[in-house]
Amino acid sequence: MQLYQNHQILASFDSLISSVTETQKKFFQGVAELRDNYNSLIRHYDEEACKLIKILKDTAFLCSLMFNIEDENTICLNIINILSKLVQRPVMIRVLCASSSRTKLEVLTEKKFKATDTGTLCLKDPLSCIAIRTCQTIALFPGEDTLPCPEMLNSSHQYSYVCTPLIAEGVAFGCINILFEPPANTNGFKNNQDIINILAGYASLAIHTNRLIKTVKKEALTDKLTGLPNRRFGMEVLQHEINRSKRYGHVFSVAMVDIDHFKAVNDDYGHTEGDRVLTMMADLARKCLRDVDLVSRFGGEEFLIILPETEIEKAAIVVERFCKMFNEISFSDVLNANNLTLSAGISQYPLDGEDALSLIKTADERLYVAKNSGRNRVVARSKN
Repeated sequence: MQLYQNHQILASFDSLISSVTETQKKFFQGVAELRDNYNSLIRHYDEEACKLIKILKDTAFLCSLMFNIEDENTICLNIINILSKLVQRPVMIRVLCASSSRTKLEVLTEKKFKATDTGTLCLKDPLSCIAIRTCQTIALFPGEDTLPCPEMLNSSHQYSYVCTPLIAEGVAFGCINILFEPPANTNGFKNNQDIINILAGYASLAIHTNRLIKTVKKEALTDKLTGLPNRRFGMEVLQHEINRSKRYGHVFSVAMVDIDHFKAVNDDYGHTEGDRVLTMMADLARKCLRDVDLVSRFGGEEFLIILPETEIEKAAIVVERFCKMFNEISFSDVLNANNLTLSAGISQYPLDGEDALSLIKTADERLYVAKNSGRNRVVARSKN
């Protein structure tokens, strides 16, 4: 009996040992699986981190290039090309900005990735755009309870879309609009949303900076009163025309035009009237001279006219017609002073000079010949 009991105890002990051994095996097997899963997760996150770092580097590099581009459409195309690599299955990406009057949205650049009907934009008041009004990204995906943007497509129910605002100096001036083909990859967008927002920030700064630079350049080269190019810009264009004509063997003419008795206008009627006369002359020049001709305010009441690929005889006809129209319009009810006339002197490249100063000097000398000959005339005598 004792022997039987000892045998049972040994059997129970062996069973316990066997059970412990199996538990250990399962435990170590579980630990091994956890280790494998951990290593797999580490590798996955390392790969994703490397992809993210590469995307960030590529995005930062491409964004830095945008600040060296002067053409706004090219900036927008760069933005679209970067975005097309970040989002999946885009149908179309476009960049929209408010008009200068901020009364409507305008499409600056767009790119379609699939030949499908994308409908049309409403293009109403920018403040109707939720992204612009709230300065926040809005997205509409199937199955998500999101308020549709009234500025989106009239067929917006067929597509998912994302609008990210373009913001500069705290004000939204446009948005980046991305259309997705259904079913849209919601997670794909959300995973890259921060990068897209960063890109939108770069894009906003690049577009806004580009516009500021253009505005500053324009103001630096524009006469504030008349809106015509100023003397500096006129001289730059003159030098450019000399270089071009020298390269292709062309001729062109330069006219110096002056308002007769302009001091008397200021003395008799005041400087406000004088400003009106100058503005009227600038408006007339924009309307009646050729598109290829450049008119700049050279100083005071003196104007420089550059007539590309025009011989001096033909230039004289153009300038005489302009002077006659100026005299006729001076009788209008707009001015208190009337019967105003112009005097002009004309020179021709390369006959009268091969550099800017020589051409202007000759045209100026002929202008004074016109003044001393009784005014209200054009002198265009070429040197033999």
